[in-house]
Amino acid sequence: MHPLDIAYWGHPEMMDGPLTIEGPGVFPLQGACNTSVAWNVRFEFANRVTMHYRGTRNGAEPIALNSFEDWTKKYGPLVDHGTAFEGTDGWVLVDRTQIRTSPERLIEEKFGDQDVRLPRSANHVRNFLDSIKSREPAICPIEDAVRADILCHLSDIATRVKRKVTWDPEAERFIDDREANQRLRTRVRRSKWMA
Repeated sequence: MHPLDIAYWGHPEMMDGPLTIEGPGVFPLQGACNTSVAWNVRFEFANRVTMHYRGTRNGAEPIALNSFEDWTKKYGPLVDHGTAFEGTDGWVLVDRTQIRTSPERLIEEKFGDQDVRLPRSANHVRNFLDSIKSREPAICPIEDAVRADILCHLSDIATRVKRKVTWDPEAERFIDDREANQRLRTRVRRSKWMA
């Protein structure tokens, strides 16, 4: 989730039209959790921008799917929850500890009054509490968090059905895909927890 909210800040048009999702995932065969422990999912958005979303080892054995060797060669060591933006003039990498750019001079670029600037947050919890006190919007409003979380769920479903799926964010449904849409259903709850 954490790299996806940063990606969403950088590309808020992600949910402006149908998008496709595909890629493999590795699921544990035993234990309490049944969510993927390794994945490499590719998104293509309506405006043709692409995003690759990968999972770190999460305690899983090292395999090609959760290797970050190619990331390290291009961006340097992965510290924690890295998100990279690539453009025609280079790339910018953001993680919990730093911002790196290539070429390095990109970090010195001056922003104009009309340029889009992403929020800077050193502490989401403090920002949330300050927002409650001031009534000012939080850096990560719930609507943005929900959209980023939807990307996680779409990744999970695409890896489970093992093929490309197309999501319609307006209808909040997969396009012409009964099997994928079935995975959106709420599980049957025990009577004690039924509303």
